[in-house]
Amino acid sequence: MGEAAARSPKQHRSRQTLQRITRAALELIGQNGVEGTTVGAITRRAGSSVGSFYARFDGKSDLLHYLDERIWETVEQQWSEALADGLADRPINELVRGLARLYADLDLVHRSARDAIGQALRGPWAGPSDAALRIRARVREDSQRLLLAKRESIVHSDPELAVETVCRTLESAASLFEPVSLEDLCAALVSHLVGNRDSSSSSGAPVEFFDIWS
Repeated sequence: MGEAAARSPKQHRSRQTLQRITRAALELIGQNGVEGTTVGAITRRAGSSVGSFYARFDGKSDLLHYLDERIWETVEQQWSEALADGLADRPINELVRGLARLYADLDLVHRSARDAIGQALRGPWAGPSDAALRIRARVREDSQRLLLAKRESIVHSDPELAVETVCRTLESAASLFEPVSLEDLCAALVSHLVGNRDSSSSSGAPVEFFDIWS
């Protein structure tokens, strides 16, 4: 069987069983880690049977590869829904803030389970999966496209470089966001693009671009 493929269920009831197993596995791995999660515990949480599990997966490792892909499919789906929900129509200052919050939300998608599964499959020092790299690249490219569509509002001498800096900063800082620092970060990034027209933090004080890292 392919690393990320469960045996494809043909009937609606069977698809529901797979969804319950997937949801239960993600919940338990997020709570207890990979080593602390057994096939029996997953099937009990899913209200299913061990036989149903092995009808779909060759074993726990097969399940982990499947979950690794499904998590990033969920991230991509949420991103696509955000694009379809009028994200592109916002003015540049609101767009930066919307992207920041969205990046933070995407980073939370099954984060505990995602990290545990990644370590189990690739080791503690290994890089992200191919699916993670592909979807992160898509999010970054889409974000750059959205921001560059507001080029008339950008005063930076090199709009492409400025926008790339904004997107890579949002991506790198997504897991660190807290409400106050998120607002300060957004104010700094908007100022980086458009100058001082929207360069105040939530406290009203001007924010220098690199102050947030000091």
